Amino acid sequence: MTKKKGVSAESEVQTKKFGTFSGVFLPSLLTIFGAVMYFIAPQVVGGVGLAKAILIILIAHSVTLATAFSISAIATNIKVGGGGLYYLISRSLGSEFGGSIGIQLYFAQTIASSFYAIAFARGVSIVLGYIGVTLAEMNIAILSLIFFALLVFIGANFIVKIQYAIFAAIILSLASIFLGPHTATISTSLFSPTTIPFWIAFAMFFPAVTGIDAGVGMSGELKNPRKSLVIGTFTSIIVTMLVYLALAVKFAVSASPEDLVSNSQIIYQISLFAPLVIIGILMATSSSALSSLMTAPRCLVAMSEDKILPRFLNFLGRKSKRDSEPRIAIFLSLLIGLGIILLGSLEVVSQIVSMFFLSVYGWINGAAFFEKISKNPSYRPTFNAPTLISFYGMFAAYAIMYLFNPKIMLIVIVLQCLLFFSLYKAKKSMKIEGVWQGVSFQLLRSLLKSMDVGARSVKNWRPTILAFSTNELNNHPIANLLNWIGSRSSVTKMYFLRKGNFKSDVANNNIQQANLLNYTKEHALEIFPRTILTDNFQKTIENLSQAETLGNLPLNTVMLDFNSKIETSDLARSISAMDKNLILLRNQTGFTNFKRVDVWWSSKKNGNFMILLAYLITHSKQWLEQGATIKIFNVVDNKTKHRRDIRELENIIEQSRIENIELEVIESKQNKIAEIINSKSSDADLVILGLTDMEKKTNKQVIETIQKFTEKLKVSLIVSAKDKIDFQIN
Repeated sequence: MTKKKGVSAESEVQTKKFGTFSGVFLPSLLTIFGAVMYFIAPQVVGGVGLAKAILIILIAHSVTLATAFSISAIATNIKVGGGGLYYLISRSLGSEFGGSIGIQLYFAQTIASSFYAIAFARGVSIVLGYIGVTLAEMNIAILSLIFFALLVFIGANFIVKIQYAIFAAIILSLASIFLGPHTATISTSLFSPTTIPFWIAFAMFFPAVTGIDAGVGMSGELKNPRKSLVIGTFTSIIVTMLVYLALAVKFAVSASPEDLVSNSQIIYQISLFAPLVIIGILMATSSSALSSLMTAPRCLVAMSEDKILPRFLNFLGRKSKRDSEPRIAIFLSLLIGLGIILLGSLEVVSQIVSMFFLSVYGWINGAAFFEKISKNPSYRPTFNAPTLISFYGMFAAYAIMYLFNPKIMLIVIVLQCLLFFSLYKAKKSMKIEGVWQGVSFQLLRSLLKSMDVGARSVKNWRPTILAFSTNELNNHPIANLLNWIGSRSSVTKMYFLRKGNFKSDVANNNIQQANLLNYTKEHALEIFPRTILTDNFQKTIENLSQAETLGNLPLNTVMLDFNSKIETSDLARSISAMDKNLILLRNQTGFTNFKRVDVWWSSKKNGNFMILLAYLITHSKQWLEQGATIKIFNVVDNKTKHRRDIRELENIIEQSRIENIELEVIESKQNKIAEIINSKSSDADLVILGLTDMEKKTNKQVIETIQKFTEKLKVSLIVSAKDKIDFQIN
């Protein structure tokens, strides 16, 4: 048993083999000092002039510096595993979003290996030219990429060892370039004529700064990833930025803009000793290709382990049992890379690489930004990235994509969305928690804090209903009513009150709670139901009505089912004292149809509130499908009042801008109103009545009045309004 543990520990040490310099700084620096430095940077300086070239270098590095801040923040907040940037993004944004970015990252890294292979082939072509051998550049690139893949097959340890020789060759080539002859001054080349559009030149140059993913991509094999990723990434960016700025000046003072753009041999001609530059090109481009071929397969393996890939592709994530190298993923990356080489153009491939990496860098910054604004207690990085820097990195990446080519940017976004939705729909990936719930919670918290009594203004008023069901038979009718009223524009909460003792009846209460939740889920009701055990319905209703709020805003309406055992007048006095509207539901048959709502107008105080309720109900999906109408009734006792009330109601209806309303004014004695209501509305699907001054009546009077006026009605709502509803909004 002890021996087994020792073997396991030894294996762990072997897989975590690299430090900051060899594992992060050197791979990043060698990838950054690649094809762009020797072949494309001179074209950029010649095509846009020294001043704009410096601006391009600074903007490009500002994006990667922001990304370095974000990488450092995320890396020091989690236990970093293999997969590099994909691992960091997925642990912040979740499996589906991280997977969609990870797939882009994998292709970006794989395409980058082709880019560097083409650049390597260009260097080899020059060497072959000196000895009189001619070979097509594409063929050289294909053979080169196959050779690099074979080296990567040997293992990461071998690649890291040969990095030191490559590093030495690049340093010697840079020395040869800087010590070469000067033919101009900075003043004459600072603002040379522009022959390459600025953002095209930027896209050509940007792959130079994407090398930081080579170091981050080795995260799974670092001894101390939290420390190494931060120090190694920042150091490589700053060092390479200074070198590129110095090179831009060197190119500008060493050749004419025309030569820099059109002469593919210019890098050798401006150097002190051309063979050193050729060796540097071959070593740098091969190093960059090797780094890309190392990191891309590891990204693919990490996605396979997270079950991002379809099940039939899981074999791509297999590692060698001997040394844990992802050889199947390496072979796939080689095949994709060979396909990209067939495009042939170094400049075209560099622009494709730029688009993918800009998208990935945008979202690594986005991950840090959203982590920061979510204020999740679990987000406690030891390296603090300022929120503004992460936001800049995210914004700048997509702004640059847009300025370069809006169509390509749109294609990348559409591709990302398709990948996200396919992963979300499949729901087979390992469920990695994302930051989105934290962001939503923080946004909700901010919105709730901003809500105050201003939301009760006439223009912004909407019913926010706290509903209580005291009879299980009324659970579903109340739940549906709340959904009809609140689904389009409001927030509603529902409590099913049950007589009982919490200690002895909690199991049964949980069953009732589950049944209620299942009903709301099955019928897609937008409400928040809960069951409560209590020995006093009235006190519970009064207490919860006082306590429930949305942020600083109390809910403005209380709804409950009519219950003759509750002291309704006392409850009405309490609700009125809280300055809330009261709605009582009397349910005698349940809802059998959804075609007609009758509103019995008694006064403007209750009337406008009742019309608004009728409008919200009849404009919900279920009622709209039945072509529901609202019928307003008003009973008057003389002709003069009859004409006046018709004009007033017609004016209110016109102001309300509600189209599905019919109006009927009935001339009759007031003592006949209950009889008229029961006669006219007995076949209505829902009847809404106003009952003023409910709190001033005795409980017996209230109950008898409600029973009398709703005796023959199917379902009715008895309303006592406190809020002023004005349909005339200036």
